Amino acid sequence: METYSPEPRFSVVVLNWNTLEFLKRNLAALKAQSYPALEVVVVDNGSGDGSKEYFESEEFKSFGYALVQLPENKGFAAGMNEGLRMSSGDWLMPLNVDVFLAPDFFAKAAETIALHPEATMLGPLIYRYDKEKGETEEVLCTYVVPTRFLSLATPLTEPFTEKFVFAPGGCAPLFKVSELKKAAIPPELSASGKTEYYDERYFAYGEDIDLYLRLNSIGGKAFYTPALKCWHVHSGSQEGVRWYEKSKATITRLGANALDTCIKNLQGFRCFKTFVLLFLAPMGRSLYLLFKAPSKFFAPLKTYALFFKRLSLTKKLRAYFESLKPQTKQS
Repeated sequence: METYSPEPRFSVVVLNWNTLEFLKRNLAALKAQSYPALEVVVVDNGSGDGSKEYFESEEFKSFGYALVQLPENKGFAAGMNEGLRMSSGDWLMPLNVDVFLAPDFFAKAAETIALHPEATMLGPLIYRYDKEKGETEEVLCTYVVPTRFLSLATPLTEPFTEKFVFAPGGCAPLFKVSELKKAAIPPELSASGKTEYYDERYFAYGEDIDLYLRLNSIGGKAFYTPALKCWHVHSGSQEGVRWYEKSKATITRLGANALDTCIKNLQGFRCFKTFVLLFLAPMGRSLYLLFKAPSKFFAPLKTYALFFKRLSLTKKLRAYFESLKPQTKQS
């Protein structure tokens, strides 16, 4: 059995895009951590809300955090990958900017790793952060499970019971680096020509369940523990916008990303029945938009063109990750 240092080093990547209000609180919560061995990388996705000026301030410089400033918004997947690739910790956390960690978060994480060395993912108990009231005791997320449409649902039963689960909540997951690298898309098969943890073709939406399915396929084990606590504004950058209120490009990607995830990760009859549902879904969305937002009627239908455009690479990725499974089982 692999042994762990009693103090594993953690790396945190915070991705900012026009969310300066949340970023300041997020970084302050990281600075207040009681655990000493912590690396923080801030990636800015071409913000235009005053974030650039903030990065020049004495307040930000006093944190001593690494900074990556991208010239434009490259999306969640590409932005996070920029920070993940330059991180050096034994465990990595892609942290949503509107999430604020409890001061003992990483101290508790180190204790959990020592007690459960078989875990390759850790998930926290996530409470709601109210913009007016601040920290609340309303449980927002525990761990996540995949739905039939390959989105993620949160079971809220027994929020104070630790257990092994499908995957941690997507806003503050912790990944063991050695396992994360096994599940990564190699440069020769990635759209960017670089190692990708999140598939950068997705831009945003659905990249988390794709990664979770890859990690599970190679034997990953996610451990949920309420000892790890944080507070999430929830859709802080989107203000709770419904799917039909999102941009046409986003609506198109929602369907294509789910289809890619299905082809890339699912097997047998499960793959077939899920694919049928996902393939028919854009037609239903278009009919719905005919009444809700007629100008976006064709956006879901463009899902098919995007899916078939990406299909060749998707099938190569499926074959690649299939090839990893026997090697993992024998190791």
